[in-house]
Amino acid sequence: MIIAIDISSIPYKTGVSDYTLNLVRNLLKIDKTNTYKLFYSSLRLPLPTEIAELKKQYSNIEVYQFKIPPTLLQILWNQLHIIPIEFFIGKCDLFHTSDWTQAPTSKAKTITTVHDLIPFINPAWHSPKVIKAHANKMYWAAKECSTFICVSQNTKSDLLKLFPNINPQKIEVVYEAAEEKYSQFLELSKTIQEQQKDDIKKRYKLNDFILVQGTREPRKNIENIIKAFNLFQEKKPNDETQLAITGKYGWGDDVSVKNKNIKVLGFIPEQDMVAIHAAALCLLYPSLYEGFGLPLVKSMSVSTPIITSNTSCLPEIAANSALLVDPKSPQDISEAIGKIIKSKDLRDKLSKIGIIHSKDFSWQKTAKETLAIYNLIK
Repeated sequence: MIIAIDISSIPYKTGVSDYTLNLVRNLLKIDKTNTYKLFYSSLRLPLPTEIAELKKQYSNIEVYQFKIPPTLLQILWNQLHIIPIEFFIGKCDLFHTSDWTQAPTSKAKTITTVHDLIPFINPAWHSPKVIKAHANKMYWAAKECSTFICVSQNTKSDLLKLFPNINPQKIEVVYEAAEEKYSQFLELSKTIQEQQKDDIKKRYKLNDFILVQGTREPRKNIENIIKAFNLFQEKKPNDETQLAITGKYGWGDDVSVKNKNIKVLGFIPEQDMVAIHAAALCLLYPSLYEGFGLPLVKSMSVSTPIITSNTSCLPEIAANSALLVDPKSPQDISEAIGKIIKSKDLRDKLSKIGIIHSKDFSWQKTAKETLAIYNLIK
């Protein structure tokens, strides 16, 4: 079977980028039978080095690179719905589309992954351009896809509510995962673990800190996070715990802080991500809506306790390894911060539960389940 996958999202360093790269990596690890054709298009961004390395490593991979901007593909595929994928890459039996475009096919069956449905659930959290692109993409996906992969049960539920014309039997739930480097951190000696934590704190001028991770945009709830942390400090003015806000700026009103204990670190290079998750007192992730919530699994994997929202998929992914809060209530978030900082026993309890729960998520498992879906619809 010839399996084609759109990998154009990989350079953007988003959750979808992580998903696409790690899915391809792990499919190639476990599948030596099928041929993989990878479609990559960007006007300015070069082919990701990770894909170039995979091309050297595996013989059953072919990469097709084009310099067509995503905006033009959105028009060609989502709006006009012309020029089948086979025109670019030749024959394929199955095409796994991106979250951005839905290419037509001549003969190939199509499958798409639904990461979230935020443009439909709350359009105010996205720009008109993004909303239009997703509406057009999902119009064609609902008509043409053989299967939909949803990254959580909550996302599946949302998909069925928003697109009742989709047959529920065409929807499969396959969880994402954190890369192995997160779970491998706990395999290091305690001495090396502590050294890496100390090093990352020195690098970013941190002491004891709470980690906030994700692109700075409205649904990440940064405004209420800051309000909550300020409320905590009003009650505990001598507490020196810091709030470290990481992640690149996305859109909307950016962070404005006057509290010296709130540090806006911005984008963190990938090589620092494991250590910064591991060094945190906890991950604070009271997002207003998520399709999966990958930072939860990253923190669980390195034994860092979590505070997260009681909404969308987040209770599903965190299970009982987190304190759940009302994301719209700074008071609720603030009280959870206080509990985490005050109680080492609570942190240890959540940490132990999280390590166990994190083993339910692995990219090898994701790849195996995805390959099984491919084989069913070939």
